[in-house]
Amino acid sequence: MIKKLLLTLLFSNLIFTSNAQSITGKVLSKKTLKPIEGIAIVTDLKNGTTTNSKGVFTLDISNVAKITFTNLNYETLVLSQKNFKAKNYTVYLEEKVNELAEIKLNLKKISLDSIVAKTLRSMKNNYVKGASTSNFYVRENSIINFKNLELNLDKSALLSRKKKKMAEKELAAYANNLKNSDPVFSNEFYGKFKTKKVFSEKIKKYYNVDKIDTVQGFKSMQNNKQITIKKAQEDLQNIILKNLDKDKTYKISSGLFKIEDSLSIKEVIQDADSLHLVNTFNEFSATSAFTNAKYKGRFFYFKKQQNFLNSKYYHHSLSSNEFLGSDLMYVLNFKPRKSKSKFSGKIFINPKDFTISKLEYQFAEGKKGQNLNLKWLLGIKVSEDVNKVTLYYEKNKEDKVYNSYFKETKSAYAYVHRPIKFKENSETKNKVKFDIKIEMDTKEIREVYLSEVVSMDKDQVQKVVKDKKIKKNQYLSVSEYNTKHWKNRQLVTNYLKKYE
Repeated sequence: MIKKLLLTLLFSNLIFTSNAQSITGKVLSKKTLKPIEGIAIVTDLKNGTTTNSKGVFTLDISNVAKITFTNLNYETLVLSQKNFKAKNYTVYLEEKVNELAEIKLNLKKISLDSIVAKTLRSMKNNYVKGASTSNFYVRENSIINFKNLELNLDKSALLSRKKKKMAEKELAAYANNLKNSDPVFSNEFYGKFKTKKVFSEKIKKYYNVDKIDTVQGFKSMQNNKQITIKKAQEDLQNIILKNLDKDKTYKISSGLFKIEDSLSIKEVIQDADSLHLVNTFNEFSATSAFTNAKYKGRFFYFKKQQNFLNSKYYHHSLSSNEFLGSDLMYVLNFKPRKSKSKFSGKIFINPKDFTISKLEYQFAEGKKGQNLNLKWLLGIKVSEDVNKVTLYYEKNKEDKVYNSYFKETKSAYAYVHRPIKFKENSETKNKVKFDIKIEMDTKEIREVYLSEVVSMDKDQVQKVVKDKKIKKNQYLSVSEYNTKHWKNRQLVTNYLKKYE
């Protein structure tokens, strides 16, 4: 019995040994012929191993059809058992092209001046030219913070004591409501745009013909009222007009400036009624932000301080390379070299062809934008404190570069002092005066997104006829807007995800 069992075990072991086929192989670099450690080797039967420091491995290939060799630094290789045997169990792997290493190497070899020159040349050569069409999305946000609003109504023969009290009460209520409202309003537009460059014999220069093909718009306002300094002044004037004789007209002036020669509350009511029924926008409203974005996206064509690649106006330096999405980029920093240059920022440059992928800039330290102080002469003071811009560039199907995304944030302080005078258009020419002092902070954010930018026949873009009546477009209703794929910046949100 024991003898029979021993024979059975011996026979089984012989069968197992004869079926098992363990081989010893080796993996080498195809380029250097040196052994590679850490290569993962897996069969289609899900068994596997790895190479040691000498590139050697042992593997059972019994009943195996395919063997896969993988490593992050080498190209994956799949062999059949037959081919593996034919190679005498020695495999040569190709190294992957390490783009990151190449970029780092290039950063060390190429000079700063060369990067600036190559980028300037590449953008001029590769930027979209000629007639083209594109889809566009625009969003404009305005936020106003009224810090102070003072009103002072003088005594006058035009206003009875009762009317004066009523006007003062309304003025105070308006001022209080304005200071507590912090108005917010926004516009969104989506459509198709056509553009081409045309040479003018009159001015001897090229200019752009920009034309909207189709457009939709939506307007959103807090408190259903879009407030600006001009609108606030008009509202306050109308409060005074409402308490004057409704059957008479008045000449209205502000300091040195005449506003109206003949205005009455009846005309104001008629205008308000007609405007109330109008919920439209013209093409300029939809294209102004787009035109601004397109202009600033072509900064490399400018000759002076608006060109951030101009070494005469900006000092450049090269910082460590950074990722933009999944790609590693050169990063070129710039700051003002001359007093006329206002901005500092950085440019992300694609090392493969020296085209720009991203540009971001803002006022340099100690710099400001428009700074107008005529407080004592004309009652105006404006100070632009923030101007921050971000641009992204993409390539279309024709491998041409275009400005795909633009965002501009502006913040400013404004002070306006207006002495308003009403003079009755009559023989008596009675007058009434009141003072307006407004202090406010404003913040404006503009975003533009372009997609599907393609070249087209220039004859498809017709010149704008000066005498042609400006087309009015109806704003979408809330229910219509909610069905649109571009609502609430959705296109911008989706686009920017790849850079998060």
